[in-house]
Amino acid sequence: MRVFNHLKSDWFRYGFETIAVVVGILVAFALDNWNEVRKQEILEIQYLNGLKADLASDTAYYNRRIGDSEGVLQDNTNHILQMYQNQNSLGEVKNLISLANWNSEQLTTQNSTYIDLINSGSLSTIRNQVLKDLVIDYYRENETAAAHILEFNEVSSRSLLETGNVIRNYGKFWHFNDDLYDDENKFYEGEWDFINDPTSDKFQTLEYALSTYRLKHNYFLDHFETLKLFSAQLIEEIQNELDSRK
Repeated sequence: MRVFNHLKSDWFRYGFETIAVVVGILVAFALDNWNEVRKQEILEIQYLNGLKADLASDTAYYNRRIGDSEGVLQDNTNHILQMYQNQNSLGEVKNLISLANWNSEQLTTQNSTYIDLINSGSLSTIRNQVLKDLVIDYYRENETAAAHILEFNEVSSRSLLETGNVIRNYGKFWHFNDDLYDDENKFYEGEWDFINDPTSDKFQTLEYALSTYRLKHNYFLDHFETLKLFSAQLIEEIQNELDSRK
């Protein structure tokens, strides 16, 4: 009987110790899990703030590119219209040529945070599925626009190269701010007469190049306007998500 009571006393003690150990393990697991969840939340907020900063930079970039494209459209429109008016001196020809705008900048937006998300396999840290899909869609749209702009720039650059091949002296008119070719004696007689002849190959080649740059920047404007609206929407969605965590 005394042995039974001793065993019974030990059983309660061992049982209590076992429960204490199990509870301790469960608490440790819970703390580790809480710490891991907290780390993921902090990482998610860092990524969301990084995306928001990148998108704000993109918005400013799109505004600048919209202005650039509008400038190309205006400059080259004026150039083409002016080409159909007689240029009566070398000065007038050089003033006309100075209107040409050969902007061929590629699309270079800020995507460092998104690239980090993809390369590190951390895209899953964004828990809001709708927001995550928007982020993916935005950068996919960005890649599509960049590829389209690259293609158009390659085509337009070839048209400009062809202009140089057909109008071999075209570069001489580009010295606007120095006197290298400011003397009419450095041009042979009738060298710039083509600019007053809409039927000439030189005139039509130049007009084609100017029109090509106008066309591509019309398309560029559509891309920039679309991406600007998309980035603004995404900034708002990210800010709403950040506000919900406060």
